[in-house]
Amino acid sequence: SGFVGSHGDDLMSANNAQWVGFSTTIGPDGDLYVLDWHDADICGGSVLNKETGRIFRISPKENLAKNFAGRYTDLNKMSDHQLVALQTSKSDWHSRRARLILQNRAFKGKLKKYTHEELRVIFEDNANVDYRLRALWALYVTNGIENDDIEEALEDKSEYVRGWAIQMAWENGTPSPAILARFEHMALLDKSPVVHLYLAAALQHLEAGSRWKIAAALTQFGEDDTDHNLPKMIWYGVESLVAKDVDRALGLAAQSKISIIKKFTARRAVDADAISSLVTWFGKQPKADILMLEGMRDGLEGRTDIKTPANWKDTYGKLQRQNEKVKQLSTEIAQYFGDTEAANQFFTTLRDKTAPADKRRKALSTLSAQQRPELLKELPALLNDDALRNDAIHAIASFEDEKLGQQLLAMYPKLNEKDKADAIQTLASRPKYGWTLAQAIKNKTIEKRDIPAGTARQLRRVVGSGFVEIWGPIDQLPSNEIAYKKYRALLTPKAVENADLKKGRGVFLRTCAACHKLYGEGGNIGPDLTGSNRQKVDYLLFNVLEPSGEIQDDYKLVVITTRDGRTYSGNVASENERQVTMRIVGQEAAIINKSNIQSREVMPVSMMPTGLFQNLTDEEVIDIVGYLSRTK
Repeated sequence: SGFVGSHGDDLMSANNAQWVGFSTTIGPDGDLYVLDWHDADICGGSVLNKETGRIFRISPKENLAKNFAGRYTDLNKMSDHQLVALQTSKSDWHSRRARLILQNRAFKGKLKKYTHEELRVIFEDNANVDYRLRALWALYVTNGIENDDIEEALEDKSEYVRGWAIQMAWENGTPSPAILARFEHMALLDKSPVVHLYLAAALQHLEAGSRWKIAAALTQFGEDDTDHNLPKMIWYGVESLVAKDVDRALGLAAQSKISIIKKFTARRAVDADAISSLVTWFGKQPKADILMLEGMRDGLEGRTDIKTPANWKDTYGKLQRQNEKVKQLSTEIAQYFGDTEAANQFFTTLRDKTAPADKRRKALSTLSAQQRPELLKELPALLNDDALRNDAIHAIASFEDEKLGQQLLAMYPKLNEKDKADAIQTLASRPKYGWTLAQAIKNKTIEKRDIPAGTARQLRRVVGSGFVEIWGPIDQLPSNEIAYKKYRALLTPKAVENADLKKGRGVFLRTCAACHKLYGEGGNIGPDLTGSNRQKVDYLLFNVLEPSGEIQDDYKLVVITTRDGRTYSGNVASENERQVTMRIVGQEAAIINKSNIQSREVMPVSMMPTGLFQNLTDEEVIDIVGYLSRTK
C-alpha cells in the first residue's frame, strides 16, 4: 500500500559541523533546494542561532530538465487558462504553484467560469494518471467538485483516483449515506491495497456506527496481513470500538484474516475491564483462536490487580482439552488469576532441565512477576543454572530476601560482564539488597568503578543518606570550567588518534552500552549515538560533563517506588490508565501496575548522570573518547 525507500550514495557531504540539513524541494529550474538549519545545538529543542539558517541550491553538471515557454515567467500574471495548462506540465513545481494560485483566485471569487470545465477535460480525458490527479486536486481546492462527482470518482479505473476520492469524501464532514454505502461496497470488493489504505484512514474520521461493516470487510484480505501500513491503520480505526461493544469486536476479530486485529482486540478487551466478557466469549467457541489467546495473555502481563472471573473455571477446563498450544496459553493466563494448578505446571517446567530454555525462562518470569513465595527456595539453585542465571538475577528483584542478596553478592566475582551489570541493578532495587551492596562497596568487595553513576544515584534513594557517607557526594563535581580544562588538556588530537579502540569499546560496553546503542550494539534507554556529532571532542565533553544541560522529556529521569519497597529508575516507554511501562537498565521493559505505585517522581535531571568520567582512569577516558569519535 506504500513505498519502500533505500539509501543510495550520498550526493553531497557538508564540511561544517553546524550543518543541519532538514528539508528539500525541487525548484522551477529542476535543481534541488536544501534548507540548512545551521545551528550549534543539533540535538536540542531550541534554535540558538536564528540568524544563520541558509538555503543551498544543488545543481547537476548537466541538467536534464527541458526548457519550455513561460518557465521563468511570474505565474501570478498568467491567465486561468495558462495555469490549467500547467497541470499537464512535466515540471511538478509549476503545476503545484499553478494550483495554489487558482485556489487563491477561487477564494477571492476571481476564478473564470471556463476554468472548472477545462480542468474536467483533463481529469476525464487525459491518459496520464498523474495529470488526471493534478486536475482532480485543482478542482477540489477551487470548489469544483460535488458529491455526485466524488461518487463517480469512487468507481474510477485508477486506484489512486479512487483513493483520493475516498479522502475528499470525508475531509469536509460526514459523508452522505450513499457514499458510506459505496465505502462498504469498496471494502468488500476492491482488491487494491492503495484503496484499502485510504479506507482504513477514513475509519478514524467516521462515526462509530459507520465503521463496523467497513472494518470487518477490510480484515478479510489476508494478503494485507504483511503489508507495512494496513494492519495498524485498520487497527487504529477499530480500537475505540472495542470498549463500545466488546462482543461485536471479538466477533469481528475472530473472523479477521489480519493477525494483529485478533491479538490487539483481545488485549484491548482486557484493558477495557471486559475480562469476564472475554472469558465468556472464549467459553462459547468450539475452537480457541490462538492469536486472540495470545492477545489476552499479553493484556494480562504484569497485572497483579485482577480478580478471577466467576466463569473462568469452566472456560479453563474447555481450553485445557484442546491442542498443546492452547493448553499452554490458557495455563499462562490462569497464572495471572492466581491459579495454583497453573503455578504448579510452571514450577514443573522450571525444574525440568530437559525442557526448552525459552519455556523455562517464561515460567520463571511469570512466577517472579506474580511474586509466588514458593519461588524463593528455587532461586538459589537457578543462580547456578547457566541457562537461567541471568533471568534468576532479574527474578531476585521481585523479592526482598537477605540470603538471596548475600548469595548474589558472593557469586559476583565469577559472573560475566552482563550478569555483573544486572546483579548491580538488582541489588540497587530494594533497601535490604541496597544496604548489602553499600557495605560491599565500603569493604571494597565490589569496586566503586563497577557501579554506574546512575545506579549510585538510585542507591542514595534506596539506602538513604548513609550511602552518601560511603560513596561521597554523588551529583557534585568540580566546576565545569575545571573539568573542561582538565579533559581538553588530556584529550589532545594525538592522544585521541592513538587511543586503544579495543579497550575503548570495553569501557563503552561497561559504562554506556546499558543505555546507549552504537552501531547496533547496546541498549535503548538513551538516544542512539551512531548518528550523533561524535567526531568533535567538545561535543562529547558537553554531553558527558553536562548531561542535564538540555534534556528532552523522553530522557528525564523517572523514579517509581512500589508499595512492596522496590525502586525503579528509568524513563517511561508507554503508559495507559492501569500500567506504566518503563525502560530501565538491564531490562527490555518493566511493567508496573499503577495500583501498586507508592510514589512517582519526574526528576529535573537527565537519566544520564553526571560523573561518568569520575571512576575512569585517564587512559580509559582517552580510549573511550577515541572509540566514540570514530565514524566506523
